[in-house]
Amino acid sequence: MTSPPIEVPIFLVSLLVMLAGCMLLSSRLDALGTRFDLRPGVLGLIVAFGANSPEICSAVTALFSGNHDVGIGVVVGSNLFNLAALLGLGAALGGRLPLKRSVVVFNGLVSLLATSVGMLMIGGLWPPAVSMTVLSCLFLLYALLICTPAAGFRRLPGTRVFRARLVSLVDDVHEHARQPSSQSRRPWLAVPIGIALSLIVVSSIGLVHTALALGSDWHVPPSLIGTLILAALTGLPNAYTAVSLARQGDGAAVVSETLNSNTINIVVGLTLPALIFGISTSAGGVFELGWLLVLTALTIGLIVVARGLTRWIGAVVICIYVIFVGLQTCGFI
Repeated sequence: MTSPPIEVPIFLVSLLVMLAGCMLLSSRLDALGTRFDLRPGVLGLIVAFGANSPEICSAVTALFSGNHDVGIGVVVGSNLFNLAALLGLGAALGGRLPLKRSVVVFNGLVSLLATSVGMLMIGGLWPPAVSMTVLSCLFLLYALLICTPAAGFRRLPGTRVFRARLVSLVDDVHEHARQPSSQSRRPWLAVPIGIALSLIVVSSIGLVHTALALGSDWHVPPSLIGTLILAALTGLPNAYTAVSLARQGDGAAVVSETLNSNTINIVVGLTLPALIFGISTSAGGVFELGWLLVLTALTIGLIVVARGLTRWIGAVVICIYVIFVGLQTCGFI
């Protein structure tokens, strides 16, 4: 193991490279949507995967190396950080952002179901294979709804009222789906995308291993490294994007990005690696996921009641996250 003076600059360089790679990836994925005229729903999911790549790579690195507490902590901590930094800070800076209840409930239910499945898996009640099967079906259904034009649901069997409500829901979701921000139609988009992914993967590996080494030298528990430090650092790209969207008044995009990111983290960053590498049950992980489940449900409920994001909702979410950080730091979780 290298000495701490060497580990610190490696950690910082890894962090900067990871952030640069994520920014490059997001911009090139936007350009990819313009280049191939992808539907907003499809593009939104692709960009969400790209924005979540630091969290996913860090969690996979930790699980692959046998540091299950760190791997679980990165995913759960990132999701909690997303609620505080994306929704909480976004609302605090953006002021009141009106939202349609259907968009909030739709994305919120998917996120809550994914978190519940994660709790069952970490608690040892469901094996990773069962959890992955359930989450795959859930995510495929979600992708179908968000990527299919509303007109495609008008011929479904069922009552006229059911079809009308489904079409209305899909219309609302598509109305707020992320649009490509880049007008670039440059060829060879695969090259910068490949470079960005390589930077993110390599830097995430460096970030996790140096963080664990520094934590060992400075006697910081691995769970704390994953849940608070790595989770917050890997969530910075998402937070920057969400705050920008909030200041532009696009509250629906902020909510969708936050909840979609959390769902993807559970599916790709936790359940899929657990299926491949295995995972140990963790009482601490179950409690953290329970905290995430309650905070997600509370946030969704407040937004639905208020019919949008407000500064006081943002303050509540941030305060609850700060309490979580305090409990984690003091060793009560």
